[in-house]
Formats: sequence, C-alpha cells, structure tokens
Amino acid sequence: MTTVFCYFRVADYEFWRAGYARAVAATEELRTYAIWRGQDDPNSVITAETFDSRDVAERVWTSQETKDAMQGDGIDMSSVRVEYVDEIDSGSR
Repeated sequence: MTTVFCYFRVADYEFWRAGYARAVAATEELRTYAIWRGQDDPNSVITAETFDSRDVAERVWTSQETKDAMQGDGIDMSSVRVEYVDEIDSGSR
C-alpha cells in the first residue's frame, strides 16, 4: 500500500469538498481517504489517500484528468505539494 499526502489551499472549502466527493466516488483505485482542515486557516487542506501501489497512485495523481479536476474545484495549483509515503508504525493510547 502507498499513501499519498496532498497539501494545498482552496478558494472555497465547501465548493472543493463537493468536487472531492465526486472524485472519491469516481476513483476505483482509491482504497481509503482522510481529510484534514486547518484550524487557523480553513482554506488550508491536507488529504491522505491510500492505493495498492505507488505505480497506481502516481498514475491517478499525475493524470491530466486529476489536475483539471483539482483546478476546477478551486485548488490553488501553486500551493499543491504531493508526497508518497509508506506507513512504518502506528498506535493509539
């Protein structure tokens, strides 16, 4: 499994959120997702998405369709930072 963290700013969170819901429903390769929103800046967003492999994740994240959807959903494309990561430990207390 590969997790993709994406950090970005949106013009309007609610508008972006509706578009993201459509993207989640349409992306068959997506296994799980989570969303974080800034406490001090509600237009600052982080998403985490898991895919079966990095190859699959990169294919989804680098597609023109994804880039067009992100821009159409009001993401400031100059603010986008994408990281591919592996979980190596977790826990709870």
